[in-house]
Amino acid sequence: MKKYLIIFICLWGGVGFSCSNWLDVKPSDRISEDNNFSSLVGFKKTLNGVYIELNSSDLYGKNLSCEFIEILAQRYAIGDENKSNKELMEFSYNGSAGRGKTTSIWGTAYKLIANTNLILKNIELHSDVLAGEYYNLIKGEALALRALLHFDLFRLFGPIYTEDSTAISIPYYKEFQFDAAPSYAANGFMNMVIEDLLQAEQLLVNDPIVKYGVKGNAKDVFLQDRNLRLNYYAVQGLLARAYLYMGNKERALYYAESVIKIQEEKFPWVTPMKLDNSKSADRVFSTEIMFALQNLNRNTLYTSLFDGANLKLNTLLAPRGDVVNYVFESDKADYRYSSSLSGTVEISGTTYRVFNKFQGTDSLYNQMIPMIRISEMYMIASETSTDGPTRAKYFNTFRNHRNLGNVREWDVNYYLEKEWKKEFYGEGQLFFWYKRNKKTEMQSATDQYGLVSVKLSNYVLPIPDAESQYN
Repeated sequence: MKKYLIIFICLWGGVGFSCSNWLDVKPSDRISEDNNFSSLVGFKKTLNGVYIELNSSDLYGKNLSCEFIEILAQRYAIGDENKSNKELMEFSYNGSAGRGKTTSIWGTAYKLIANTNLILKNIELHSDVLAGEYYNLIKGEALALRALLHFDLFRLFGPIYTEDSTAISIPYYKEFQFDAAPSYAANGFMNMVIEDLLQAEQLLVNDPIVKYGVKGNAKDVFLQDRNLRLNYYAVQGLLARAYLYMGNKERALYYAESVIKIQEEKFPWVTPMKLDNSKSADRVFSTEIMFALQNLNRNTLYTSLFDGANLKLNTLLAPRGDVVNYVFESDKADYRYSSSLSGTVEISGTTYRVFNKFQGTDSLYNQMIPMIRISEMYMIASETSTDGPTRAKYFNTFRNHRNLGNVREWDVNYYLEKEWKKEFYGEGQLFFWYKRNKKTEMQSATDQYGLVSVKLSNYVLPIPDAESQYN
């Protein structure tokens, strides 16, 4: 990180707090915190600010959800006319487009990490204003956010963990500071991710979602809509994801099954009826989402990147129709296909599918950017269970709720790869699956039967030049 980091988050989206008031940046680079953390309201607004800024186009508002990270995973058929994205598709990280993306992701993520550390620092200094459940909730969510951001930076810029867990990776910031933190070995780094998540899990054990469900506690807006915050079960889901990334299948299975046990009550499967109404279609399968961001600009994201009426060769972000048919095995009854990829547009004689998962609808799900969903827990359990019938049970339960039939227990591994390619369209998880599994080939975006060769080094993004001198 830059040695002198100025932290400044604009709180927008209805939290009713002026950007110029919440942190006073002095010429000496000292930050005045007293006013902001002198009340419960101040802590709430500051934590909300971190959630809001996760929606930045630098992070999950575009780069790490449906655009940059999905381009790397070969989701979209990008031609030579779209020079910048073509470079990214070919893993050319040192071009202007690649440098711009890596710099913005790195800088924005570490600034938000600094803000979580500022919250954690002041929680201990001003614990007297955090009565009742608020101390544990705010501290637990801040720790979980710190872990989430570090983990995704590691998945991008860190080494392939199972290839060399002792390789030097990137810095982990456990406190608010202006000086650069050291870069840690991969195993040391991931141990700190796990440590933060385990502490968050303990603090969030009485999360309102446990007693009241996703809607939360009606007494306070801050305690409501718990799937829009890093809640207790979302933290367990992150633990399952992180342990699997480290190759610790036993712990990954434990946490995946912990969430599966409460799935029907807290995160029920989407019903076909919710997918059929085009005016309020639930294309993100909202009931299944354990944690999502609330993005007020989601429909703008759709119209600017994916709307068939606006697609042109020089801006094209769309999968080819034949490739989508191949990936989905021509099964148009698959809920993911019918809800998000059934529309077509023809450009220069080629048929493309319109990806409309994030298209605006007359519904509350219109603002959700999925971050963790229950289906991932079923796939993790399917991968990590050592009992064949149990693996098949988890996997087929998931497939049945995508309107697909059962597979035999000895075929689970074969179909797991297929389901990873179908399930997380536009959600930024496929590239990390390829990396975790050290895949040297990806499904081609331009040839349904083709494969794209990938070097393992392509999975490790270069640390931005301006930052490396400090790391």
